[in-house]
Amino acid sequence: MRTDRRRAARFTRVAALLSVAIGFPVIALLPSASAELSGRSTVPASAAKSAEEFGIGRLYAWGDNAGGQLGLGDKTDRSSATQVGTFSDWQRVAVGPGHSCAARLDSLWCSGMNNFGQLGLGDNTQRLTMTRVGASTTWAAIAVGENHTCATRASGTLYCWGRNQLGQLGLGDTVNRNTPVQVGTASDWVALSAGFDYTCGIRGDRTLWCWGRNTNYQLGLGDNVNRNVPTRVGTADWADIAASFTHTCGTRMDQTLWCWGENTYGQLGQGDNVDRTDPVQVGTGIAWASAATGRLHTCATRLNGTLWCWGRNASGQLGLGDATDRNSPLQVGTATYWATVSAGRAHTCGVRVGNIVCAGAPTQTGSSAWATRPPATHPPSFPA
Repeated sequence: MRTDRRRAARFTRVAALLSVAIGFPVIALLPSASAELSGRSTVPASAAKSAEEFGIGRLYAWGDNAGGQLGLGDKTDRSSATQVGTFSDWQRVAVGPGHSCAARLDSLWCSGMNNFGQLGLGDNTQRLTMTRVGASTTWAAIAVGENHTCATRASGTLYCWGRNQLGQLGLGDTVNRNTPVQVGTASDWVALSAGFDYTCGIRGDRTLWCWGRNTNYQLGLGDNVNRNVPTRVGTADWADIAASFTHTCGTRMDQTLWCWGENTYGQLGQGDNVDRTDPVQVGTGIAWASAATGRLHTCATRLNGTLWCWGRNASGQLGLGDATDRNSPLQVGTATYWATVSAGRAHTCGVRVGNIVCAGAPTQTGSSAWATRPPATHPPSFPA
């Protein structure tokens, strides 16, 4: 559910803009032109300020559509990629289990379930087509949770809306909102990720802040107490963040990888199944580019372009050719040109030289995807 987790390794290639929700759906945006990722930016691509431009494209969708989250005007599932509308200037995408949002060059659009006002349209009416959110023309990053949405603007300000029973909107209360409401007064938010009922963000000074549900230590604050306002996590300098169902991972500016929260299936990569209340480093190595957190598994890319996965693997979502869980990072194949990766409920998708490759449970109920061109096939494991 994280927005625009597009961190490239230190090489140049044409690549898709990919994001997979931790609940059910998947979102991917491939440039319609030959946009290139040039090196690893120290500021995430989702940054409200100094963000890299990765190109624009047409939007395609496929998979589960029970909530109208594909934005195709109905609730019919799609087994092949179908273009969403006729616009060709989509830039960013994010999806939750029942609703999706995407940003064009000058506007933000959402579709799907809206029972908690998560579409930000001032009501609780479901939408089956992409509908514009307000009149702002300066939306930057987007993060979609289970029933809430957050987004930054070009000014660096942060807005959230939707379900708020656990404080996931960060507004100091537990009252739902059906239109975007500014979170605090800070104007330097540069990265954003939404979990099921919680949210995390990074500010311009590279500090990490989390809020919302904390029953499994997913906020990384040393306890399991919920927070209804952004609360700082430790003192480290953070580069990127990935919220999930009950665990969170992120990379620091020194290129180390850290995870915390639930660890029932080894999704924290610690070689055991013990939950962690605070961020703990994954291994001792550096040179991690980005992390992607699924419901109960994690995948990450390194600066040399390799892909590593660990955690729950009952559906083959780790891409290792089997269904055995792993509690430590294991390299997926031998390829060294993975540009980005994103993890879902029981599946994972990655981008290699402009192609989307997925592993796991492609036919599971609730799995859906967006892209700007038809996806690759869904093999049982990632090819080397």
